[in-house]
Formats: sequence, C-alpha cells, structure tokens
Amino acid sequence: MISIILPYHKVGVGADGPLQSIIGVCDFLKDNYKYQIITQCNDFKNTAVEDSIAKHRVVLIPKFNTRILLAIINSSEVIWINSIYSIPFSLIPLILTLFSKKKILLISTRGQLLEGSLNFKKELYLRLYKRLLKTSGNSIYVHYSSEEEKLKSYPIFKNYRSLLFNNSLKNTFTKEPEHQQKSSQYVIGYLGRVAPIKNIEFIISIMPQLPHYMVFHIYGIVVNKTYKRKLEKMILQLDLEKRVVFKGEYAYKELKDIYTHIDIAVVPSKSESFCYSFFEAIENNTPVLGSSGLPWKTANGFQPQTILALDKEKWIKQILHIASRSYGTLGSRQQNLEYFYKKIIKSVKKNTLRSFENLTY
Repeated sequence: MISIILPYHKVGVGADGPLQSIIGVCDFLKDNYKYQIITQCNDFKNTAVEDSIAKHRVVLIPKFNTRILLAIINSSEVIWINSIYSIPFSLIPLILTLFSKKKILLISTRGQLLEGSLNFKKELYLRLYKRLLKTSGNSIYVHYSSEEEKLKSYPIFKNYRSLLFNNSLKNTFTKEPEHQQKSSQYVIGYLGRVAPIKNIEFIISIMPQLPHYMVFHIYGIVVNKTYKRKLEKMILQLDLEKRVVFKGEYAYKELKDIYTHIDIAVVPSKSESFCYSFFEAIENNTPVLGSSGLPWKTANGFQPQTILALDKEKWIKQILHIASRSYGTLGSRQQNLEYFYKKIIKSVKKNTLRSFENLTY
C-alpha cells in the first residue's frame, strides 16, 4: 500500500498545485498500484480535482490523530510525504515512522529547497529533518520535478536517491478566445499565491515604464500579509493605485472567466519547481511570459522570448511586442506553446510510472 499524505489545502481557492499533482499521479497509478490519500480536509469543491477525486481512495483523519496515522503508517509499504516544512503533514508523520517497521519514504520537495525559499530557521529545521530521516533507518527517496529543480535545490538531501517526474496536465485548450473587448485598458494578469518567492514586485516596478492604458491585476490567496503590505506601499510610492489592483482569491472553476479579462499572463517568480499557472494560461489561450526561475527554458525553442531573465528592459520590450500583435498572429504563438505543452505531457506519464517501478521493486 502506498499512503500519500496530502498537504493542507484551503477550500475553494486557487493555488492548489500539490493537490493537482498528487491526483494526476494517482490517475497514472490507479490500474497497477494500491494507494490511499490521507488528508485532514476532504472538501474538494471548486478545486482543480473536483471532478476526478471520486475515482480515488481518500482517508479523512480530522486533526491528523496520531494514533490513527500511526496505524496507517504501520500498514503501508510506502509513505509519500508532499511537503517538508509542515509540522502536521511532514514532521509528525516522519517522527511516527520511528515507531514503525522499516519502509520506503518518498519526500517531495515541491520547490521548497529552491533559491528564495530558505532562511536561517528553515536551514535549522532541515538539519533536524535530515537527522530524523537518518535515524529512521527507512529507505529514502527524494522527488524533484526535474533535473533542473534538483540542481538548483539546497543540497542537504544530495546523498539520498532521487526520483524525477513532473506534474500531469489537463491537455485541454480553449480554442476560440473570448476576451472581453476593452477600449481603454490592456490587462496584465498574475494568478497565484501572493508570497515573496513569486516576485510580484518585479511587475509593479516596470509599470511606470509601460503605457498608461496598461494595468496590472493580481489574483490569488495572500499567504504572507507582510509581503502584501510591502507591495501596497510600493504601489503608493509609484503612484499606481489606479493601475495595480488586488483582485482577491479565486476558485478553480473561475479560471476560464478570469482569463477572458486578461490580455497577457505573467509569472515573474524567483524560482518554481513546476508552476501550474504558466500552463493554465496556455490552456486558456492567453499569451504568457515566465521568468527564468521557471524550469521551462525549453519553451523558447517552440516560441522565442517566452521565458525571460528577470531583466526589466526585456520584459517591457516583450510585453509591448505582444500587445502590438493582432489576435491572428497571437494564434501562431499559442499554437507553438501548445506543441510545447503536449511535449511535456508525453513524457510525464512515462517518467512517473518508471519512477514508481524503481521505488517499489
């Protein structure tokens, strides 16, 4: 039995990447493996997996009762932990393995070891975490989404065996753009968590150099209130109150409608292990620019200047270039990125199944 510990997800808002990833892997595993998803919250309404979760075995443990969780761990051959820094969803399950027979532990880093994700307290925590892994005597595997993420990650787990497999994608596209007609605004849109690693201030900083008819709309859950206050202060200092707007949280089912109000999506992250929002823009037929913090530089081989270094002049130039193009020419850009998207899909299932074969045999 593979027991998959699902990190906490806030009901009915976006930013449910780990949830999408886990269910995507389970879609691949369901014909060949016995598995169960262990969660503290089984309300999946308005999430990306609302329509598919019913196909999978979900075990609810309110407040993650340690007695019940230990019984589950004892009955499992593989424990898949999908967060590092979470106390209830990572540290406690790891501690409980000390009181269980030896097994296989798969730890997904989820980009939490990438540049921009660490501080002194986290480094101390990681040393404790590594010591517990060693003490447990279990067979340890560390999961990265790509070789690039592995190379860019803090190397504290470098001596453990690694598995590389990416997240699954929907492979569905909005073929005919339904963007709202706007006579006075060109909307630059960001969708995702409002957190320092997302580097939202980069886009705010270039807004004064962009034409006044361009506005920046920020959609997503605020996970760091101090960071949001920093952004709000920056907006005031640059006199951008009318051009930069926080649009609040959104549910997954609202994505299609949101993208009809966005002319170009931006992902200026300092680092990412996958980044669903980049692919969601492609799915919704919206031009997208991503930073070199994303592991998708190969997209430039399909559509040049899609992934850019965090250089202000390059971003300004490319935003203006895309804004000047007609929907007809943007269609060829979209087609090129769909080819890239499908190339990623083709390799995901193969790599995922191979990884789990290596894990369990």
